Amino acid sequence: MSDSKRRFFTPRRLFGLAVAASILTWVMLLIGGTVNPTGSSLACKDWAFNALGMPLCNGELLPSMTDGVEFEHGHRLWGWLVGVSTVAVALWALLDKRLPKATRWLAVGGVFMVLAQGALGGITVLLKLNPVVSTGHLLLGYTFLSLMIFVAWRLHPSRRDAPSAGARLPRGALGLAIALVLVQALLGAAMRHLGGGMICGDDPISCGGLGFWPLMDLGKLHMTHRLFGYVLLVAILVIAFRARSQARAAGRTRAAKLALVPATLVVVQVALGLITVVTGKMVVVVTLHTAVGGLLMASTVMLYLAFGPLGDPSPDRHAASSASARPDPTSSAWEAA
Repeated sequence: MSDSKRRFFTPRRLFGLAVAASILTWVMLLIGGTVNPTGSSLACKDWAFNALGMPLCNGELLPSMTDGVEFEHGHRLWGWLVGVSTVAVALWALLDKRLPKATRWLAVGGVFMVLAQGALGGITVLLKLNPVVSTGHLLLGYTFLSLMIFVAWRLHPSRRDAPSAGARLPRGALGLAIALVLVQALLGAAMRHLGGGMICGDDPISCGGLGFWPLMDLGKLHMTHRLFGYVLLVAILVIAFRARSQARAAGRTRAAKLALVPATLVVVQVALGLITVVTGKMVVVVTLHTAVGGLLMASTVMLYLAFGPLGDPSPDRHAASSASARPDPTSSAWEAA
């Protein structure tokens, strides 16, 4: 590589591109959250692309943005932008031989995952909103966001030379928190795509006239999503504040501050869920509910990574490794994952 190219293709710029791709992915969740509540899921009745791979809507690249097309096709166009940025990160990572092999192949994995996400979106349209496929589409979106955050994390300039160096703190419970967020996302997506969002009316406590635990399966799914939301609230708060305590004891101030983010977001997310019911699925509230769920997933994944060997971006991670806090042997839930 020539000196001019080396000056342009710097580690910091690659890291910036990966961060931008992660932000674009979250915005895709935000835009996608508008499609279902506005009834726009089938506003584009075809699934086709032009010569540049850009998605078409009813045979056009830029159709009239009315009657829900602005939401559905906007989501498709933004997904194309996410795909392009993901491919750019992967190609750049593959060409940078200074990167660890695992980092390069994780970036390539992002390309396959975004292709799978796009394919699920197309199948959703072709099968006329099959609830199983639609649920998988949302769940894969959360998983893809997590992967892109992981790729960006590994691409930080200070982490590329010694990706295994650094202090590792106990993070088993943080892995559990990620799993709980995914389960709640699965329950919420299934409830939404099966049409159970307002099955209980605008009653924020129980299931309206059907009682607290209704006989119908869709009502049970709705209440399960609500109740699991309260379980998630307590679990995230306990895990986040325990993580904050662990990080502060180890002198990891950034991780300690980061622990406050999922703790705050989970409170906001539960509140948005209740407001969704009370307002009869107001589009703005439902969209924010989906988007904040993505932020909750992202912040929990970042906190998990902050507790791992790549958690300290300072150049003296080797020294930090020897000073790492030992896991609490009395708490099996906090064993290192």
